[in-house]
Amino acid sequence: MPIYRMVIEYDGRAFHGFQMQAGHATVQGTLEVALATHFGVERVIVHGSGRTDAGVHALGQVVTFRVAVDREPDRVRMGLNSALPSELSVVAADIVPDGFHARISAIGKTYRYRIVERRDRSPFSTGFALQVKRPLDWTAVDEALPALVGTHDYTSFRGAGCSAKTAVRTIDRAEHQDVGGGEHHLLFHGNGFLRYQVRRMVGTLVEIGEGRRASGDLALILAAKDRARAGRTARADGLYLVSVDYP
Repeated sequence: MPIYRMVIEYDGRAFHGFQMQAGHATVQGTLEVALATHFGVERVIVHGSGRTDAGVHALGQVVTFRVAVDREPDRVRMGLNSALPSELSVVAADIVPDGFHARISAIGKTYRYRIVERRDRSPFSTGFALQVKRPLDWTAVDEALPALVGTHDYTSFRGAGCSAKTAVRTIDRAEHQDVGGGEHHLLFHGNGFLRYQVRRMVGTLVEIGEGRRASGDLALILAAKDRARAGRTARADGLYLVSVDYP
C-alpha cells in the first residue's frame, strides 16, 4: 500500500485549525473528504506534520496518507486541486518509502510571523498580518532575539492546554527581517514548537518593541519557566508555517 506525501498551503482563516474537530471545518477533515472521493474509498486518514491553530496559515505544511490505490502523484495533486476549496491547495505530491510519516519523520520547522506598521487598516494585511499603528523599536527586538536561540525549557511561552510531555525544545534561528514598506518578519526555525509558543514569543517581542519591556527581560522570562511572565499571545493570523525539514 503506497504512502503518499503532499505539501499543502492554506488560508487559515477558512479553517478551525488543522486537526479534525466535530462540527468545524478543518484542514485535515477537508482533505480526508476530498481524498476519499478522489480514490473512491470509504475513508483516507491524513497525518500532518503538525497541528496549526485556527487562523494560522501554511505555505509548506506536509501531510502523508496510505491508500490501497497506486496512482500517479501528479494526478492526485491535480484531482484534489479541482475539488478542494480555494483556500486550500496541494503544491506538490509524491510517493515516499515505507516508514515515512509526516510528523514522526520531521526534524525541523520554520515559522514566519508578519508584522505591518501602518496607521490605517489595510485589506492586504487584515487577516494575514499583525498590524501596529506605531513603528516598533526593532533595535530593541534585535537585541532580545538571541536569548531565544539554543536548547531551553520554553515553559514560559507554552500555551494553556499544551499536552507536550516536555517543554524542552531547540531553536537554532530567531531573526528579524525588514522587508520594506513598513513590513517586518520574525522568523523562527527549530526542531519543534509547543502550542502557542511562537505566538507568545512574538507577543513578548512586540511588547519589547513598544517599549513596555526591556530587551533583557526576554532572557529572564525564559529562565523563569513561568507562563505568567510572558507577554500577550500574538494573533494567529500573522503566523505562517513556512516549511518542514526531513532527513
